[in-house]
Amino acid sequence: MVEIYTDGSALNNGDINNCGGFGVCALIPDENSKSGFRIDKMIWDREESTTNNRMELMALLTALELTQTEYKYDQCIIKSDSAYCVNMFNDWIYSWQRNGWVRPKNAEIKNLDLIQKIWDYCIINYPNFRVEKVKGHSNIIGNVIADYLATDNIDKLVIFLKENDIEYPF
Repeated sequence: MVEIYTDGSALNNGDINNCGGFGVCALIPDENSKSGFRIDKMIWDREESTTNNRMELMALLTALELTQTEYKYDQCIIKSDSAYCVNMFNDWIYSWQRNGWVRPKNAEIKNLDLIQKIWDYCIINYPNFRVEKVKGHSNIIGNVIADYLATDNIDKLVIFLKENDIEYPF
């Protein structure tokens, strides 16, 4: 079972001049590792003039893409600390699509470009993944790694991995 953790972040959320990033961390079982898993993949990127929700969606989309490329023969759990992303994927997106990509009272759906790309993964007949909520900032190793990636805090990430005796692929 592959666990894929996602996180997004934006400084000065809502400010037109803000920057943000997202992080994705894939953990796979490894009996030879002290932790019982190893980091198989870490992906992160930055974007100017963005929001926290957009970065959370970018992380989710990246994780979904991984389930169909790198891990298409594995069962995957995508874990996000964003209630917005989890609720959107598991619930809201279906009514939004059914209603012509608008919210109740014809309200606009923000980040519709990303949400429509995510929709393509919602309609896979036999998905090899599910999306679950994980509590943020609760020392869950995959979530901590995704957070450090999203905030581009690689120095703290390396320290965290060393302190927890986790091998890392860089």
